[in-house]
Amino acid sequence: MTTSFALRRATSKDLAAMAEADGRAFGVHYTDSDLQEIESVLDPDRFWLAVDTDDAIVGVTGAFDLHVTVPGGAVLPMPGVTWVSVALTHRRRGVLRALLTEQHREFVEQGHALCGLTASEGAIYGRFGYGPTTANRSVEIDRRRAVLRADLPDTGGVRQAGTEEVRELAPELHRRWAAGVPGAVHRGPAQWTPQLADHEHRRGGATALFHLVHPDGYASYRRLHSERAAVVTEVVATTAQAHRELWRALLAMDLVETVRCRALALDDPLPLLLTDPRQVRTTGLHDGMWTRALDVPALLSARRYGIEIDAVLDVGDPFLDRGGRFRLRGGPDGATCEPTTAPADVRVDATALGPLVLGGQRTRPLAGAGLLTADDPALLHRIDLAFLTDRLPVHGTEF
Repeated sequence: MTTSFALRRATSKDLAAMAEADGRAFGVHYTDSDLQEIESVLDPDRFWLAVDTDDAIVGVTGAFDLHVTVPGGAVLPMPGVTWVSVALTHRRRGVLRALLTEQHREFVEQGHALCGLTASEGAIYGRFGYGPTTANRSVEIDRRRAVLRADLPDTGGVRQAGTEEVRELAPELHRRWAAGVPGAVHRGPAQWTPQLADHEHRRGGATALFHLVHPDGYASYRRLHSERAAVVTEVVATTAQAHRELWRALLAMDLVETVRCRALALDDPLPLLLTDPRQVRTTGLHDGMWTRALDVPALLSARRYGIEIDAVLDVGDPFLDRGGRFRLRGGPDGATCEPTTAPADVRVDATALGPLVLGGQRTRPLAGAGLLTADDPALLHRIDLAFLTDRLPVHGTEF
């Protein structure tokens, strides 16, 4: 069956229809206050629409202008793909591929090195060159049994704060945190507005946000009285001391039996702060941000590497045809990467390159999955050490 559709750029007049299309796709109804918030942060010029012969919207894709930290501390602009949907009546008609092709062609023309998204389903974006790069871990903690080790000094510094004060303090604290974390998405107004809007219908029966601040960090949480629980929505700490003291406060709440956190990094030191590390129980593990390379030389040149590396990578990219052979020469002090006709040392699929560059995947599982191959096992090990990061990537912001 063939269904006619055309692509066009969105305008401000399309906002209500775009929200209706998005709501139908994801099963939500946007309120008037939601639409006002969306209008304040959404740039229609960054959105593409698929429309039928009556100009009704049958598909949407958009992007936020984001920035992401790569290993070594460089910060790159990164389009954050969002609001991707296709109408039920137009599935499997080529709408999604047409939208993403036009959108990513534009990303390339704009000179971006990589792009990212958070996926509603895991089976969609691999065919467009994206690979899972960060992970979201949900945990539950028995508050009464979660005791910090006695040798950890209580240095204080934590105080309670209201949302308006946090709105003033948090952006700079978050910027400091993001500067040192690979994969961290930096926040502009388009991200802070929904982060602190705190609409009642999105609280899941819990209270409005409470906040704790420290000179080097902050934390936000809700109370869910019906379950005698506290739900931690965010902990941002730029020092180990701030991290420890914020968690000390979060684990000291009276009338709370369970503390839940929806996004604890896999290598977060919290379990090791406790006398019983088992009290931090993982209840869920899901992929977070997915990334894909758009400009291989620019992306590989932007980061630093754990050891000196000189290798030719053959990148396969059937969706955008942005692959080819590239010679990477890099180390702790920087890197260069340029196209080459030399024989390949390593073959890597586009879906593996973004996660590899940001430190979200190691070479062994990628090789085991057939997404990265090298004839020389010693070189594969060396590449693994070169791309290894001192901490796992964390994106920290949903979009």
